[in-house]
Amino acid sequence: MDLIDRELTLSQFEALPPEIVAPLCEATASDLREWSTRLLDAAAAEDPEAIRRARHSLKGLCGNFGAGAVMQHADGELQSAEARARLHECIEATIAAVVAIAAPLIPQ
Repeated sequence: MDLIDRELTLSQFEALPPEIVAPLCEATASDLREWSTRLLDAAAAEDPEAIRRARHSLKGLCGNFGAGAVMQHADGELQSAEARARLHECIEATIAAVVAIAAPLIPQ
């Protein structure tokens, strides 16, 4: 599975004024990290409602870029250290992929 949908992500960024692309990348990275942390915290606390909210928000964010791998990890088991590490690695790789696509569109 691809980390993100390259065409969808590129079309999202190309539709924006160039000066918005860098701040959007920063906001995307921040939001992905925040919601994945919230999801992991909720899973550790065994709080089903907080898990549901965090998954919903994370999936909504991921839908903007077709980030299916993150969505798959978010739906999986989150109790083990390995699962938490995989989600974290996937989040960071997804951020890197989004930034790589957006970088040529950011004015220097």
